[in-house]
Amino acid sequence: MLTGSVVWFRRLLDAAAALLLAAVTGVTFVRVVARYGFGHGMPWSEEATRFLFVWLIMIAAARAAHLRVDLLTDMLRPRARLRAEIVFAALGIGLLGFLIWKDLPLIELTSGDYYTALGISIEYLYWSVVAGCGLWIISILLAFYLPPDPDEEMSTS
Repeated sequence: MLTGSVVWFRRLLDAAAALLLAAVTGVTFVRVVARYGFGHGMPWSEEATRFLFVWLIMIAAARAAHLRVDLLTDMLRPRARLRAEIVFAALGIGLLGFLIWKDLPLIELTSGDYYTALGISIEYLYWSVVAGCGLWIISILLAFYLPPDPDEEMSTS
């Protein structure tokens, strides 16, 4: 049951990242065609691209198991490797929690500021840090209880 939920969680993150990447690409393409093909700029497109790209980075980072340097841990014996991985995971979770903690005042600070062309609050940009770091923490914790995704194992080898 838990394995199925984790697969669903991982696929949901992958799908969200893919949709955000498609949206960034689409908006950028339309912006370039409008500007150079028709001589008409779209002021909202720059803001939208930046907003979507930040969300893309934060969501995709939660699936970034390849952001590991395991040269030293691979040289350790299994018991020492497990201890080292626990320490590194705790450090990572601590850093992500620190990012969330430091981001919350920025959300409050920008709650009254709005994108000029889009008309949405800038605080939603900063919510991406909370969402991305929270999802990344969940991914770190799940990595201890379940085997990695086979696709990830093939891509990191």
